[in-house]
Amino acid sequence: MPAKGEAPLATEKHLTSGPGRLWVKFPYHYVDKGGISHPNFIPDHGIKHWQSRKIGHFFGGVAFVLCALLFSSFIWPVILAGAFTLMLGGARLIKPDAFRGVGGTGRATQALSEVWFPLVSIPILGVGWGIFDRPLESVACLLMMAFGDCLTGWVRALKYQSPTKGPIGSLAMFVTCAVIAWAFLSPLWLGISVALVATIAEFICGDVSPVKWLRWADDNWSIPAASFITMFGGLYLIGVLNYAS
Repeated sequence: MPAKGEAPLATEKHLTSGPGRLWVKFPYHYVDKGGISHPNFIPDHGIKHWQSRKIGHFFGGVAFVLCALLFSSFIWPVILAGAFTLMLGGARLIKPDAFRGVGGTGRATQALSEVWFPLVSIPILGVGWGIFDRPLESVACLLMMAFGDCLTGWVRALKYQSPTKGPIGSLAMFVTCAVIAWAFLSPLWLGISVALVATIAEFICGDVSPVKWLRWADDNWSIPAASFITMFGGLYLIGVLNYAS
């Protein structure tokens, strides 16, 4: 209870009640009930860390899709991505277990996985959306990681019961990325090429990669980066990549 004369503390009811507050209510519930509060709750209740991280990927993907639908400019998505990078990076330095459900502190290698994904989204959105005015293509490159790696992680959980790279998981990755390509990318043949590159990047990169000399390349940045280079390189080669007006 606040002392006499002090303003009452903000609560969910205060934040989400009253006319015109729907714009507050949605992100409050999205962040508090899913995107942020899930990381520690889930692994603390029996779900393995390498599985709970995949749920974080999914919510990140949803956030990027909403950015493409709700914003007409790349500026706010880049600002929000930068804010999340600073928040997660700062938490990693000051309180490493704050986001242990999605963070590298729950992994033997202490990988910076939760920082790399929002960090790599900044140049992808800044260049792809800001310079070339290709918001859907930029977001799709991020979804290859967010949705593709999410599904392949859970398929491997069911198949191998461990974070093991394998053909079944890679097949799930490719199918998911191909669906993303079909939904967001044109021409389709280039989108399928992006899906294939993303699948290869997921398989050969990361701390459990069978390619030992690529284990330093965290798949949280290598998948979006490889997808972006393939997509925008392809658009350039076929002569349809133009600067934003």
